[in-house]
Amino acid sequence: MEHPEYKLPAEFPVTEYKCGLKAGDRVRLICDIIIRDDYGLPTGKSFLTGEIWTVQPGARYETIVVWLCRADGNLHTWDDDESIYKTFEKLGSL
Repeated sequence: MEHPEYKLPAEFPVTEYKCGLKAGDRVRLICDIIIRDDYGLPTGKSFLTGEIWTVQPGARYETIVVWLCRADGNLHTWDDDESIYKTFEKLGSL
């Protein structure tokens, strides 16, 4: 079985994303996100409607995702396309 090659981002120079978001923008969840395990089963954890996340600078070689930070400081990624607006609404910049 071939293992995918993982790269740990060290540089984050991307400040504007293809979807129109920019580093420093704030976005609000417009629907709950149910967290699922590797088998697609719910873990019992979720991100709730109304949470505000902050758009972070992106990794140089990983320009297909938007980097987001929750209020707890944990980073998450989302596809860098218009589908992000099915889950988040843009509030503005910090």
